[in-house]
Amino acid sequence: MFRCSYLSKTFACLSLVLVSHTATAGNLSDPVIETPIQNTTSYDPPFWEGAYVGGTLGYNFSGGDRIGVTQGSGNSFNLGNYENSGWAGSLRAGYRWQLDRWVFGPELAIEGGKIEDTFTSNGYSGSTSMNHALSVRLKAGYVWPVLNSIIYGTVGVSRAEFDYSAMGTGASGPIAINETYATNGYILGVGIEQPLTKRLSLTGEYEYMNYGKDTLSDGLGNNTLATPLFHSVKVGLNLRF
Repeated sequence: MFRCSYLSKTFACLSLVLVSHTATAGNLSDPVIETPIQNTTSYDPPFWEGAYVGGTLGYNFSGGDRIGVTQGSGNSFNLGNYENSGWAGSLRAGYRWQLDRWVFGPELAIEGGKIEDTFTSNGYSGSTSMNHALSVRLKAGYVWPVLNSIIYGTVGVSRAEFDYSAMGTGASGPIAINETYATNGYILGVGIEQPLTKRLSLTGEYEYMNYGKDTLSDGLGNNTLATPLFHSVKVGLNLRF
């Protein structure tokens, strides 16, 4: 009697264990549901995009300006050429947009320095100099992937102030042209900008600046055409925000 009761209880316990194990183990063919992994990516703005300020130091040369004088009588003669040259500096500020590897934007600059020349010829003398200029440029370029530098072109307009004189009492008669005048011109150029740090970059540029033709005269019936133009090479630094 005791033995039968013991065996019955043992069998009942084993049955409960097997049923419980079968219920929790599941089937090898049951689908495995994985918890999705949330990927969060931070947005990094384009490296070159944004506002910047900077400055340049350069040298202007080959400012060919023929000193031709026309008198009231209609007589014309040439006194030589002004080859304006000298050092110049600028302060600039701009903004750039970047689309993939293309970069473009406007730039405002104020420029000045010691760009001048003098002449003396057959009883006549004179001088000319650029006092200062305010320029607006549009720069557009391509980011070279090897060094992350920009190779760009420049087109712009400029308004500059000049001093100009041609005076004397030579064989062709008295001349007393002496004016300070302002005139407009255009700018064409190419350049490269190389990052030094995440915010600081170094620039190298070549520009051609042409200020057209302006008629200057005195009270004696003499006039001349002032035609200042320059080639310029410059280096600079930009600080991006």
